[in-house]
Amino acid sequence: METFPVIDLSKLNDGDDQRGSTMELIKDACENWGFFELVNHGISHELLDTVEKLTKEHHRKCMEQRFKEMVASKGLFAVESEVSDIDWESTFYLRHLPTSNMSEIPDLEEDYR
Repeated sequence: METFPVIDLSKLNDGDDQRGSTMELIKDACENWGFFELVNHGISHELLDTVEKLTKEHHRKCMEQRFKEMVASKGLFAVESEVSDIDWESTFYLRHLPTSNMSEIPDLEEDYR
């Protein structure tokens, strides 16, 4: 059984041969898998944990608001529920290049921006 691609990003700085083969791995992963895991990327676990926490909180707030709007629009005022087990990676798409879309994303708290 094949495992999904794990790409060592530190090899991008190990000379032209390593850089080329790493870029080929990324290309292959994008074309044939649609995703991959990056290791040795230089981003601290603390920052990743903070981003995950803030993203989950943002998503929870958005989902709760959407749920309340749906309940109100359907006349389901007796329904009481809680939003849980949320996939934090699917909240929104943020792009910085060629042009940032940060200003287009509503309701982001300053810490999250």
